[in-house]
Amino acid sequence: MNRRELLAWAGIGCLANLSLSFVAAGQPSNLKKSDRTSTLYTKGRYLYDSLGNKVILRGINLPLLDDWNFPQTDKLAELEKTGANAVRIQWYKDYGQSDRPAYTIADLDNFLTRCKTSQIIPVLGLWDLTCNPDVNLLNTQLIPWWTSEPVLNVLKKHQKYLIINLVNELGVYRWANNSTSALNTFNNVYKTAITKIRQHLHLPLMIDAPDCGQSIEVFTKIGKELIDHDPDHNLLFSSHAYWAGHDGMAHLKTAIDANLPIVFGEVANKQDEEINGKTQYCYYDLDGSNQNHAPENGFTYQAFLRLLKEKEIGWLAWSWWKDNCTERQMSQNGNFSSLTPYGNDIVNNSIYGLKVTAQRAKF
Repeated sequence: MNRRELLAWAGIGCLANLSLSFVAAGQPSNLKKSDRTSTLYTKGRYLYDSLGNKVILRGINLPLLDDWNFPQTDKLAELEKTGANAVRIQWYKDYGQSDRPAYTIADLDNFLTRCKTSQIIPVLGLWDLTCNPDVNLLNTQLIPWWTSEPVLNVLKKHQKYLIINLVNELGVYRWANNSTSALNTFNNVYKTAITKIRQHLHLPLMIDAPDCGQSIEVFTKIGKELIDHDPDHNLLFSSHAYWAGHDGMAHLKTAIDANLPIVFGEVANKQDEEINGKTQYCYYDLDGSNQNHAPENGFTYQAFLRLLKEKEIGWLAWSWWKDNCTERQMSQNGNFSSLTPYGNDIVNNSIYGLKVTAQRAKF
């Protein structure tokens, strides 16, 4: 299965249009003054900018490196027209295909600079281990990249408005043979990763739920423990709402009641399924269209986004383009002038659309 097929199967997107709401708030006691003025930070279940303004992500996933036109070109200028205030950027430590156009850390630096110019918060993530069950690989394979000198130089340059998503959809919980043991391992691995990162960086760390991002309930079990372990108390817990079969809604309520900093790194209109070892793209209709297969629980992304607006919870749509499930693309060709029906709804819906809910940051 190639990279693009794996992304589509897992429903992994570069959810983009993120919206920021700004409300005056007090500074957190957990960070030093120098840190408060140099990064975004979390307090309770909300994200704030360095001036103490509440930030509610309303954004889009951009599969930057699965679009083989990068680094020569990208679609950030087109995505900017949606009004999104955040973009989740797909990056790889090692893409693993020699025929892919070469890219460097300097290309990432340039892209993050353009996000700043566009007043779009970048959420930078690594996709090398997408849906890999072995969470231990985070510390052996990816944390050394995050903490390498060339990468740290770029991250520190952009730290005032940057969120780092340590790894996309790594690990298992419900899908493990022993969920208790798997949860303990997940917890301990991320504690180690947090400790290593905090030796260098104080910006928000986004942690994806296991089971291809679906199992939000791990955060209701270990989220507070992870926050307490972080000396900066500056974490975001991200779930991906591919909930055609798994019903995460009750767990979401528990997370809200627990005052956890929950966001949804991916929300989409379609969900893939693996049948007899083969990916069936667009298998489930998360948009209520009844074109293919209805979710077992009646889940629709439209009702979900209404709830997230009510609860002031951030989200990023999957995806701008490209995707093997073309109906899940917000744009037919990466241009704003070619929005799909799904993209038009994400951008222009009068209740939850980016145009009416996203507020741009001021860096």
